[in-house]
Amino acid sequence: MTGTQAYKVLDLSAHDEDWSAYLENVLLQQAEDGWELVTGFQRQHEATQVGSTTVHLPSLVSTVLIFKRVREPRF
Repeated sequence: MTGTQAYKVLDLSAHDEDWSAYLENVLLQQAEDGWELVTGFQRQHEATQVGSTTVHLPSLVSTVLIFKRVREPRF
């Protein structure tokens, strides 16, 4: 019998508060809920202005975290 793998993607934008503490809290909460971090990366958002080409928005960078379900959550 084969099981299905469940994945979750979180797209986090930087906060004005302590980013490292916020990120640590997110990771700990996901672990408690039965999710294991698979990978993470940063992505830069883009916008298209009317009548011009795509423009990168350096101030809009988010961190993407991908998790895999490893167990049922603890209650």
